[in-house]
Amino acid sequence: MKKFALSLIAAGITLASSAAMSAGSRDVAVYGDRFGLNVINNFYDNLTGADSNIIGSLTAGNLAGVELLWAVQPAAAYSAGDITVMKNFMNSGGRIAFMGEHGAFAPQENARIAAAVTALGGNININVDFPDAGFHDATVGNGQILVDPLTVGVNTYNYACFASLVLGGNAKALMTGINHSLIMMAYQAVGAGSIFLITDQNVWDNVSAASNDNKVMFENLLSATVTGTTPEPETYALMLLGLAGVGYAARRKAAKAEA
Repeated sequence: MKKFALSLIAAGITLASSAAMSAGSRDVAVYGDRFGLNVINNFYDNLTGADSNIIGSLTAGNLAGVELLWAVQPAAAYSAGDITVMKNFMNSGGRIAFMGEHGAFAPQENARIAAAVTALGGNININVDFPDAGFHDATVGNGQILVDPLTVGVNTYNYACFASLVLGGNAKALMTGINHSLIMMAYQAVGAGSIFLITDQNVWDNVSAASNDNKVMFENLLSATVTGTTPEPETYALMLLGLAGVGYAARRKAAKAEA
């Protein structure tokens, strides 16, 4: 009976994810400076069940209804007001994806991102380095892509030179460089929300190529259910429905035994 109940709950969680995607759009906001924001914006805007917009400022209004915020290569430090808006966004279950660049190209931008992560309660810092120059493919086979809900379906990830990350707290490595001790992608649940961080803009260069799964990785950022996030309301409803079904089946079995 316990195994049956768990199966129903697991099925409910999967169905909830699908229901949420089909019931309405899942909104993305893209905010930043140096990188071509249209690349990210167009990617999400072309996904079925998603709607993306480039925003000119971090305000509660601009993030209303948004589930994923891309915060890209800041030309200046995030203000106290920006941090407050991002904190409130995360407190409501929002996910922030920060993108910097390698240490020889954008060390100041990376420092601003790291400062923001700390201010938001995260534990991901960025080194001033630039390993793995040139394009490479991280794969599951070579051990660079680690097992996580966010990397499901990502067997090959195309990237170039990055700045390595230093993790603390409950932050998790998602991918490493050729030297497996150097982390190039990380995720951390912070309260009801979460932070994702990469330091390589070239991961978008070949996002539509059939030879890699970068598109799957970035779609997972929006759709995957990960530890530390607040389940959708539909998830709770389906879990309760599953448990109700278990109780009904048990009562029928008991009634037949008495007969």
